[in-house]
Amino acid sequence: MYKKLAVMGSVLILLTSLIGCGDVEKVNPVLPEDLLAINRVLQQWREGYETEDVEMYMNTYWSDGFRYVSDMGTDGDKTDDLIFDDIRDERDSAIRVFSRFQDIEIELSKPPEVSVNEDGDEAEVRNHYRIQGFVADGESLEGGFTGWFAEGDNLFIFQKRNDEWRITEWHDEAFNDEEIRAANNL
Repeated sequence: MYKKLAVMGSVLILLTSLIGCGDVEKVNPVLPEDLLAINRVLQQWREGYETEDVEMYMNTYWSDGFRYVSDMGTDGDKTDDLIFDDIRDERDSAIRVFSRFQDIEIELSKPPEVSVNEDGDEAEVRNHYRIQGFVADGESLEGGFTGWFAEGDNLFIFQKRNDEWRITEWHDEAFNDEEIRAANNL
């Protein structure tokens, strides 16, 4: 009898301690209208870049607080990271790419992974991308290539201002050649 009470007491103590341990923060669900709005921005971002429409592309960003970071495919090496914290640098970069390449194609994974903060005004959005660009006929890149290909993961930080979602930060986690081959079973 005492043995049964001791076991029951131990189980009760264990259950009581487990109830207080490992509290998990409540997940803030993404509202369907926010998810749709974020997806529309991603679609506009992709379409603006593919169609080389600078205004369409740039209208996916908030200029205030803008930041772009690319690891250039070298995760552990910060010395070659490309960082823009002025929206004009992103505009200039897009114009250079658009003037150099006649055809740009972007593939984004769907649906993106979206998590919204507790206040519902900031979201982390992750997706995978593949992008390729081709030079005009008769032109070539260094080494005689007529195009380029890149692949990696995007981390976008979206902010909602005046009921409108736009990108404030873009972290390009590019794959290196080895990672591209592995991701594509080459």
